[in-house]
Amino acid sequence: MTAYITASLLELETPVTDPVVTKGLSCLRSIIEDVKNTYITALLAYTFSLAKDTETRQQLFKKLEDVAISDGSHLYWSQSGSAGDSDSLAVEISSYVLLAVLTTDSVTPADLGFANRIVSWLVKQQNAYGGFSSTQ
Repeated sequence: MTAYITASLLELETPVTDPVVTKGLSCLRSIIEDVKNTYITALLAYTFSLAKDTETRQQLFKKLEDVAISDGSHLYWSQSGSAGDSDSLAVEISSYVLLAVLTTDSVTPADLGFANRIVSWLVKQQNAYGGFSSTQ
C-alpha cells in the first residue's frame, strides 16, 4: 500500500522532500533486499523511478532482469515465472516495468530498445476491443 500511495503522490508532483514521501520511500527502501515478489519489485522500480532515486532504481532493475522472460523480440514478466503465461498479472507487472523504464530524465536508445520489446509483448496481449485482461 505504501508503494501505491508514494507513487501516487510522486505522480502528483509532490516533492521528494515532502515528509510523507520521504518516510514512504524510506520505508520501501528498507524492504528491497527481502522482496521476492515480481509484482512488488516492478511497482517499487516505478516508484523509485518517479523519485529519481537512480541507485535504488538500478538495484530493482537488476532483480527484474534476473526474472524477465524473453520470447524472441518480446520481453515480459510473470509472477509465476513460466513462459507463455499471459494472464492479467503479467500485463500489470510488465506495464509497471515499462513505466519504470520510461520514467527518467533522459531516455537512452538502449532504454527505448528495451521498452520496445515490452511494448511488443503488451500489444500481443490486447483483446479484440483494444483492451487487456488486466483488472486495473
